[in-house]
Amino acid sequence: MCGTFVPWKPPGSVEPRSGPEWLAVIIRCTQCSREEVWGTLGACSGCGAVLRVDLPLEALEKLDRIPPGHGIDRYRSLLPASTEIFSLAEGWTPLVPASALAPQASQVLLKCEGRNPSGSFKDRVAALAVTLARENGAGGLLTASSGNSASAMATYCAAAGLPCAVLIETGNPATKIRQVLAMGARLIPVEALFDPGPDSVRDLLQTVSKKIGYYLGFAWAPVNPYLTEALKTISFELFQQLQGTPDWVVTPVGGGDLLHGMWKGWEELRLAGLIEHTPRMAGIQSESAPPLVRAFQQDLARVPPLDFANSRISGMNVPFTGDHALQAIKESEGCALQVSDESVFETQEDLARRYGIWVEPAGAAAVSGLEKLFTKGWAKSGERVVCILSGAGFKDPHLAHPEAETILSGQVTPRDPAAILRRLQSAG
Repeated sequence: MCGTFVPWKPPGSVEPRSGPEWLAVIIRCTQCSREEVWGTLGACSGCGAVLRVDLPLEALEKLDRIPPGHGIDRYRSLLPASTEIFSLAEGWTPLVPASALAPQASQVLLKCEGRNPSGSFKDRVAALAVTLARENGAGGLLTASSGNSASAMATYCAAAGLPCAVLIETGNPATKIRQVLAMGARLIPVEALFDPGPDSVRDLLQTVSKKIGYYLGFAWAPVNPYLTEALKTISFELFQQLQGTPDWVVTPVGGGDLLHGMWKGWEELRLAGLIEHTPRMAGIQSESAPPLVRAFQQDLARVPPLDFANSRISGMNVPFTGDHALQAIKESEGCALQVSDESVFETQEDLARRYGIWVEPAGAAAVSGLEKLFTKGWAKSGERVVCILSGAGFKDPHLAHPEAETILSGQVTPRDPAAILRRLQSAG
């Protein structure tokens, strides 16, 4: 099922872009190269594969003239929006050196996406989604999410004065749900929302969004291929921050948009003539929910859904990954690796205690995969690696330090220096 939109100019907005550069932007199938009508949502009408946005080379040539800074509107000429992109100063997140995590590497750097306004990389997507909702003249925005996307969409909709409805499955971290509710979004639990598979989810969301007149802000390329474009901005920033290209970029993978979007950014940098070689992409999944890893190991052309997803890592506990992620790994000559949930939780604690960075488990997964990246021979000694920390630790704290409640409700130390010293010197 596909839908189309007609760009709309909201009151008080800047004038839309015009001219041959904008008109030359194409929505094209990643498999059969079929061109679709601009604004088409869903999959290719010919072969059912994921769609992508193709820019003219004239637009890419402006990449080296874009100044660093917050807000992805500075990349507007490279994004599928015709008006100023709504911003809460997202992007330009810190790049922290952490070479001790992999002594074999020449350098390990951590891109801290938890420093975005709502606490995750999805804020980049939400900025674009709100902009496109306005351009569509939509009455609001509809999304479905395990957490980060819901928080981001709710945050940006609240700031933009746009109603937001979020469909969720039960069992999500309460902190993420509280964040959505705090922003005034309508939260609707739906039984087995993602269980039937990606096609069924897409059809459900398109039906509901059309009925209520809301823009479909579901942040997954097989449903909305335009929103993934916002994730290119991470690669653009890395290029500016590093003044060059890393050898590897390691990302956690659930649906696959982060990996795909970043790879597309590097490809555009190459097409613009700003880099000679692109990094290799590594996608990390939980061994309890590894659809991409299995497809990669079996050298498949597409990613079949699994009949299980048992990971305790929110955001990665999904039984299906988009084919676009597999394609990005193959094109970049990268790899897909799986790690245990336990190793991810250990890495989460290690990052906090060694580097002062509290990340959500999904963010720690990228770092957890570092050792395998080298021991399995994918990365070579002396290569430079960037790990994407997808979100902040407050996003999913229910698995971290469960003893907090016990400490707060346990023995209270008297307000006396000697008693405090005895407590500090004791094991407890």
